[in-house]
Amino acid sequence: MKVAFQVAARFGGTGLGYISYQAVRGIRDAGMLAGVVCISHAATDIDDDLITEVRAVEKLSRLVPRRLANKLGLDALLQQNYFGFAAARQLHNCDIVHGYTGQMLETINCAHRSGIRCVLDRPNTHVNYLRRAMRSEYAKYDVPFAPYSERQAQREADELDLADAVVTCSRFAKETMVEEGVEESKVHVVPYGVDLDLFRPAPRAECGGPFRVAFAGLICLRKGVQYLLEAWDQLALPDSELVLQGHLLDDAVGVVQYYANRFPFTILAHSENMGDVCRLYNSADVCVFPSVEDGFGMVVAEAMACNRPVVVTDRMGAAELVREGADGYVIPGADVDALKERLAYLHGRRDSSIGAEGRSRLAQLTWANYQARLLDVYSVMGAQCESLCR
Repeated sequence: MKVAFQVAARFGGTGLGYISYQAVRGIRDAGMLAGVVCISHAATDIDDDLITEVRAVEKLSRLVPRRLANKLGLDALLQQNYFGFAAARQLHNCDIVHGYTGQMLETINCAHRSGIRCVLDRPNTHVNYLRRAMRSEYAKYDVPFAPYSERQAQREADELDLADAVVTCSRFAKETMVEEGVEESKVHVVPYGVDLDLFRPAPRAECGGPFRVAFAGLICLRKGVQYLLEAWDQLALPDSELVLQGHLLDDAVGVVQYYANRFPFTILAHSENMGDVCRLYNSADVCVFPSVEDGFGMVVAEAMACNRPVVVTDRMGAAELVREGADGYVIPGADVDALKERLAYLHGRRDSSIGAEGRSRLAQLTWANYQARLLDVYSVMGAQCESLCR
């Protein structure tokens, strides 16, 4: 059985590119890899001859001003439609094709005509759940472009209906899909891993320094940075500092500029060096991930692997990892008062043991287990195919 993989991202980079690399590595090691289609790729241990790039997506994106692209949804058009058509043309010598929502509709239609089975990877909640959550945030913060158009949402809903199997990263994400009518039996929960060799506890270099709160990830409204900034502004904790690390997306520029005029905080540039992110966690007294919507949230597991207390919302899959009061706290999404209460509590208890055993929760949350569970999904699909062919 051969598996082709496609991802409209920088394969082997960060985010989706890193997750897809981990998936492909497991497929390669099992002797099942037919090939990879991506926008570009970093240097990895995957044979370059097995990787096909669709570089026109990046080139076309650079031709359009960012604000216009956001307003018209051109990024989605390029990544979904253009990449989808290009990737579909690369289908050959495979039994299964695995790709991500928003990028697979053309591939699914083409694959099914050739008898190829399709695994759809959904890293987020159901598109309708995500859209409702973000539409209210965009209205609240007067963002002049929509998070998802009707056309985009329908496209992703169609993919979920047509796919032979759906892979998602948490029970929370699966529940939103089932609630929206996706057949429960075809949705498989395959949690992401965390590199426990890289993300390890280390003592704070600035022992006795200011109380530091850290956030890592996309600096955007979906990740809830607006609520962290609002809570920090209202708390005005003494001898404290706030550090954000990641890409600043257009939808959060306004809110970041507003709070930058009210109090000092640090924004560190996004880094593809995971060691930089690990050092940020280990420099912090608490790591806060106040997502409005998040299918999982790898950053939560990474911070816990460093034995740092975390504060997360109940709107992200990684909340399933957190033992209340032991590893940190789970608060309601978009609840500034709850976030303030937890930060104030942790500020007064810097020497407590909260978070000190977080790493022990992650023994099974490895990339090897993630890969093994993906292979189990492919095995089930192969058995189903054989049964249909008898």
